[in-house]
Amino acid sequence: LVEITLVKAARAGEEDRAYLEVDGETRRGPVHVVHDLPHLVVESLFDIRDGLWGELAAGRHEATARATTARDTKLRKRGRIVSGAAAGARTDEWLSAGHRRAKTITNAVVNRWGDGLDTPAGVRARLGDGAESLARVDDESIERAIRGVRQLERRWSAVPAGGVLRLRWPLPQQMLDESN
Repeated sequence: LVEITLVKAARAGEEDRAYLEVDGETRRGPVHVVHDLPHLVVESLFDIRDGLWGELAAGRHEATARATTARDTKLRKRGRIVSGAAAGARTDEWLSAGHRRAKTITNAVVNRWGDGLDTPAGVRARLGDGAESLARVDDESIERAIRGVRQLERRWSAVPAGGVLRLRWPLPQQMLDESN
């Protein structure tokens, strides 16, 4: 169980911050809220324990965590990118198989580019050859993921500048049900 504290930037030019508490230890996390909240929903709902949030809980991406807290602007900008990418490595070298799977599914659920309908069939179509990763997932669960991502994005949007949103990974099923 990971306790997550997201702090929205208070002023222009500041960045959102994330703190993760794992086993009683709190550390700054290299989280890009707009991208990583959908991962939180998808990984929780589809029980992906080795995705982004599993890696963060395990303390992976330490170089990125150091960059996010750096005073040097260039390092901080690199901190927005997962550590392997910042070093120029190929995706399959710095993302675990679970993280790549979670990323693919999350991108299909979120549909930032408006590619087709936001329905289970639309999600499966966006997955293309990767649709087998949801072969045993029913349409209601995919619909629940779509609603859950939207609900969590609305919750984050409602947090005032300087405000805090507290979550946990994996998200409790009750919270995922609130999006229904």
